[in-house]
Amino acid sequence: METKSDLVIFSQAFPPEKGGNASRMGDLYNYLTKFGVGITVVSAIETYPFGTFPRKFKFSKREGDVIRLFTYQPKKEASGLERAMYYTFFPLLASLWLIRNRKRTDVILITSPPPQMYIVALTGKLLKKKVIVDIRDLFLDVSVSLGFIKKGSIVERIFRFLESKALQTANAITVVTPKIRRQLIKKYGVNPTKCYVVPNGVDLEAFKCKKKTRKLQMVYTGYFGHAQDFDTFLEGYALVNEKDRIPLILAGSGENLNETLEKAEKLGLSRWISYIGMLSREEVVNLLCSSIIGVAPIKADESLKYAIPSKIYEYLACGLPFVGVGAGEIERIAKESQAGCVGKTPKEVAECIKKLLRSNMRKMRLYSLRYVSQYSREASARKFLRVLDVVREQNGEGH
Repeated sequence: METKSDLVIFSQAFPPEKGGNASRMGDLYNYLTKFGVGITVVSAIETYPFGTFPRKFKFSKREGDVIRLFTYQPKKEASGLERAMYYTFFPLLASLWLIRNRKRTDVILITSPPPQMYIVALTGKLLKKKVIVDIRDLFLDVSVSLGFIKKGSIVERIFRFLESKALQTANAITVVTPKIRRQLIKKYGVNPTKCYVVPNGVDLEAFKCKKKTRKLQMVYTGYFGHAQDFDTFLEGYALVNEKDRIPLILAGSGENLNETLEKAEKLGLSRWISYIGMLSREEVVNLLCSSIIGVAPIKADESLKYAIPSKIYEYLACGLPFVGVGAGEIERIAKESQAGCVGKTPKEVAECIKKLLRSNMRKMRLYSLRYVSQYSREASARKFLRVLDVVREQNGEGH
């Protein structure tokens, strides 16, 4: 007979997969388990980054507390249809799993994007479960703003309906930035008292430096997607006089990676830039601890003002000040930490690079470490535990 769990987490991705979703849910699982919470994780078969894992055709498999369900596994160069199948198959099968295993728990957590995960949340409500909805970014607003979903289309209306119903019926909502909270309250009339900010943060045990020697180089580790603005960053990087310029190391993957490398070549920057592929978490830490400045370019679009790239916390934890592109929350982090500089134009980015290179790096590292200490993944998990307690107490079952 299966043991009843305090919480079932439904997540499209989970370690050993990479990316922000897998990392946030993986660390949340680790810390909540450490705090004594009994958890079952239901995730898609290992798929992300696309093309990394072998294709499997089993409906489900179990490894400890983690249950993997079938989904379509796209090839490395995934088409739009393949991505849609990947993001849709899992939430549908996860909903069926929840119906079949409805006695497994009284509380479920779903994390979005993808917005198809709201199907699982609404299924949970139909089964009279307590539902916590975790919002990592405003996928719909960004997709419409960047032109990937046509404004007013049937696709947008379906996703808006699912999002609205899931948020209004959820017992609690967790978001990663204050601006996301304000926007959800304004757009959907969400009750503010059930909407909590649980920042992304960083695992301070994993992201810490032991060696003291660093190379004069900047670094970017992460996703090369449509929300990243490498055009503006690289044009700014090219404006820095060669005698002041330092090399840039790129690591990660994404649909815009080739476009980014081609842009660098057109700007005559190829000899200054090295792309070193996908890295493990340990390799990322080693790279950050060998560098002096992190790079975080995100489009200065109204729809992305809520965003704080999670890599910024990783840079700060390794003592790296950061050069950013963007507007909104990323500017707030730069100002509060005193360890970042953010521009919106190539000229401003060039000035930021030169400003950081002229800075006292020892002092910048101290600012970075001091600021990020409040954003540990353990602290985020403790905030989430308080949310879970509130939800459980609604049943008279305080944790």
